[in-house]
Amino acid sequence: MAGLLKRIRWGRVLAVLVLPCLLGALALAGRAAWRSEQYFHYPKPAAVLPEDFGSAREVTLRTDDGVELRGWYVPSRNKAAWVLAHGLSQTRMDSLPEARVLRDAGYGVLLFDLRAHGQSGGETSTWGDKERQDVRAALAYVRAQPDVDPARVGALGFSIGSAAVAEVAAKDPQVAAVVLLSPFNTLWLAAAYDFRRFGVVTQTGALVPFWRRGIALEEVRTIDAVERIKPRPLFIVAGTEESGQPLLDELFAHVAPYAQTWRIAGASHGNFAAAAPTEYPRRLREFADSALKPVAPSVETPVAPAVEEKAPAKKPSRRTKKAAAR
Repeated sequence: MAGLLKRIRWGRVLAVLVLPCLLGALALAGRAAWRSEQYFHYPKPAAVLPEDFGSAREVTLRTDDGVELRGWYVPSRNKAAWVLAHGLSQTRMDSLPEARVLRDAGYGVLLFDLRAHGQSGGETSTWGDKERQDVRAALAYVRAQPDVDPARVGALGFSIGSAAVAEVAAKDPQVAAVVLLSPFNTLWLAAAYDFRRFGVVTQTGALVPFWRRGIALEEVRTIDAVERIKPRPLFIVAGTEESGQPLLDELFAHVAPYAQTWRIAGASHGNFAAAAPTEYPRRLREFADSALKPVAPSVETPVAPAVEEKAPAKKPSRRTKKAAAR
């Protein structure tokens, strides 16, 4: 009887200690899940064509899984072009600073709304997972344009757009050059990093909205994709005030031997044209011009036709001369 009472007493003690901890963990995980869920809910404004984009035309793309994407295409004047992919909760309008730089340099530019953004179809963003299909559809459209050399098409992405661009470029060697703005190392880290305060409890909670939507967290890994992009030109840009600076340190060190990198002082997540209004457009254009310059045709040195050399005529001998005189 005494042993039973002792076990009951210890059970009560454990309940008093463990139950509050368990409830606290559930509360923290639930709050993290709620906060993470908010990332999937954002306004979807319609894009308005700026007056200085009069040469652009409306385009509609269709992905392999049947999603319709809306965008603008500015024809190329130099036979090269760029595909631009925006970030989470943005639209093609947010890619206008980069589009202006590239358009003014003569490049064709395709700006489009990713799935579940702006005027495009799709039920939910997948943070770079299914957006890979969006980028592939955009590249296929640009390569088919008569004003573009398919071998001179690059891709630029910001945030989740950079994740999709990196993954597609890693598997498609025809992507001639890549620009990644504010990239994240892996999708798992992008989803969980800001919830690391209480470790696995809050990070697990933060991932629930991603799991619920069937997002392939382990398939989107920019830090691995960049390895398969080299030796093609790669330019990575981020701000010094972005969240996850240790992760950027790791990525920048990883690509240092083969990529151009730039961390803009004072810049946060994006809006680099405002943080560096002169330097950013200059560097972006210099990279584009260097990466997509036309390949000079090989010039064959003309070979002179062979001339048959005739042996010099022999002088007639004295004996021959006498015979001829007779």
